[in-house]
Amino acid sequence: MNIGLFTDTYFPQVSGVATSIKTLKDTLERKGHSVYIFTTTDPHVDKNAIEPNIFRFPSVPFVSFTDRRIAVRGLFHAYHVAKELKLDIVHTQTEFSMGYIGKFVAKNLKIPCIHTYHTMYEDYLHYVLNGHLLKPYHVKQFTKAYLYHVTGVIAPSCRVINKLNDYGVRAPIRIIPTGIDLKKYAQPMQRDLRAKYHLRKEQPALLTVSRVAYEKKINVILDAMPQLVARYPDLQLFIVGDGPAMTSLQEQVQQLHMNNHVVFVGEVEHRFIADYYHMANLLVSASDSEAQGLTYIEAMATGLKPVVLSSEYTDNLLDNLNIGATYHNQAEMIKAISNYLDHPQQFADPQPRLRKLNTISADHFGDQVLKFYHDMQHFYRLCHDDQ
Repeated sequence: MNIGLFTDTYFPQVSGVATSIKTLKDTLERKGHSVYIFTTTDPHVDKNAIEPNIFRFPSVPFVSFTDRRIAVRGLFHAYHVAKELKLDIVHTQTEFSMGYIGKFVAKNLKIPCIHTYHTMYEDYLHYVLNGHLLKPYHVKQFTKAYLYHVTGVIAPSCRVINKLNDYGVRAPIRIIPTGIDLKKYAQPMQRDLRAKYHLRKEQPALLTVSRVAYEKKINVILDAMPQLVARYPDLQLFIVGDGPAMTSLQEQVQQLHMNNHVVFVGEVEHRFIADYYHMANLLVSASDSEAQGLTYIEAMATGLKPVVLSSEYTDNLLDNLNIGATYHNQAEMIKAISNYLDHPQQFADPQPRLRKLNTISADHFGDQVLKFYHDMQHFYRLCHDDQ
């Protein structure tokens, strides 16, 4: 099968969406399919660079998300490229520029258009004029309009499919959590980060990995640090990532007098992320904006337990204390962290985690997506045979 993935974000950009797309591409190719990436130009990629099966279209920084890009032209060029490649299916990964280009290509090639709904936009409205311009109603209307003519939709979690059903989306929707390459995370560390950061073997280290943005609620974790440090005087928190909330968080650390206990690592290439999971004792997150939370799964793959905010998705993912824990408030967060740090061997049974990981492996992910492709090809033929 010849598959076209249309996305506004792709490596070297660092994001959960870019990781998901790369995982899908690699997995489908391992299964013998040809996968082509249609994406935006990137200032970190030389315009003369040779990238096999990757087609980049002229773009500019996206408003309010300047580290993301949006294509400004390439509609007919994309169509001609896709026609020459004889695409069998279009799979869009964005509701913006490259998504609309993908829909145009699919319509004119008369092939199915599948879409993955990655982002819960209602959690990001504050980026546009502090939330005064766009409201949840506008997200609903925008989403329904974009998904009106797609053949089928992939939702990474129950939270996403529930929201799309609330919006009144009529296209067939199937829950397919993004998988990860388990082997990559099970490998030993490429670098001894405990030595790099001068951590003793028994010294506790917490980790958060995300875009350093306000909706990730890293400030909530920082607020809990004084109480945690009072109990664990040598505790260290490592914040991996970069983003618009960086300055605010650094000021918060100063105000809390936690300078000696918080390390701002900055953005890390995805191929080195596993080393940070291996270094830490726990992954901690207070984010309530995750459609799926790939970092939680990546942590689990390394054997690192996540302690994250309770939601329908996280409660289902972390349904056993041998895998990880969820919490509702700061007191519960501190209790869960302390429970793991004080009793590291009490929740060391690997079987619940391994069973859970089997359902979110990249291989299983690829099989589920392929089945959806085939089902939607059949559905597309039925719909158009009736016309």
